[in-house]
Amino acid sequence: MMKAKLVCEIMVKDPDTKNRIPVAIYKHENGGMFGVDSSFILQVAEEDENENALIPDVFNKDNDHYVELHED
Repeated sequence: MMKAKLVCEIMVKDPDTKNRIPVAIYKHENGGMFGVDSSFILQVAEEDENENALIPDVFNKDNDHYVELHED
């Protein structure tokens, strides 16, 4: 399983609601970076009851691979 490390959290404007939304930016082991809505990460972590949330790996074209999100 691949891992991704938290780089920072930024605020972005939702184009539909016009609300400011926190987005967590992660650095993937393969060198790429990606952003995920922070509320989604909290929801996934609670469902998994895991210290580190697991989400589908955005850099793997197969749907059965996951990436583990780390804050350090």
